[in-house]
Amino acid sequence: MKESTFKKYCLVIDEWFVNGFNGVKAYQKFYTKASDNAADVGFRKIYGIVRIKEYIKSKRELLIEGLDITLKRQLFELEELKDLSKLKTKYRDSIEAIKEQNRLLGFYEIDNLQKEPSVSHLLTLSPSERAQRIIELRRQINESNSKKSKKRRV
Repeated sequence: MKESTFKKYCLVIDEWFVNGFNGVKAYQKFYTKASDNAADVGFRKIYGIVRIKEYIKSKRELLIEGLDITLKRQLFELEELKDLSKLKTKYRDSIEAIKEQNRLLGFYEIDNLQKEPSVSHLLTLSPSERAQRIIELRRQINESNSKKSKKRRV
């Protein structure tokens, strides 16, 4: 990818952060003739580029660092709000704000990445990674089957 293309893609991502994470609108700001459908496809293409993902990650980290927001701090604030909500019932908006802040900062995305990979994730694996994953799944199946057969014998 040419450096000028990368810089333009970074501008699209910057707009995406500014406009509340609307990829279609961010794309259309710089590609003004794109239809909604074309903008959606174009933004997803940009978002899927490894170098752009690294750029997004660095932007998020700078944002988190600048706001001094950590998962630990968020959990302490939720705990305080939970305690206060036992006394009053007006803290629902605060909790919703923290949830939204966590979503925007990508804390949920980090958590979701720790879960089992989805089928779409498996499709993005390289052939060697896919082969390794198949070997691992077969090993797990064999272990499971051998445990079942041992239980039957007992």
